[in-house]
Amino acid sequence: MLVDVEFTSTTDRDNFVMPDFCLVNVTQAKFIAGGMLCGKTYADIEAELNRFSYIKFLAG
Repeated sequence: MLVDVEFTSTTDRDNFVMPDFCLVNVTQAKFIAGGMLCGKTYADIEAELNRFSYIKFLAG
């Protein structure tokens, strides 16, 4: 799941505390922006996610 957070000011952005359900901050990561994920599998983006120390969520 991708969560997009937008702010009305830089102050709001600077004071934002990322919720614990957010596992990794991919701000400015081009591989995940604007529809870049469409049609891709986890395997397609796994190497990029690893750069952010993302740990795959396993439901269960």
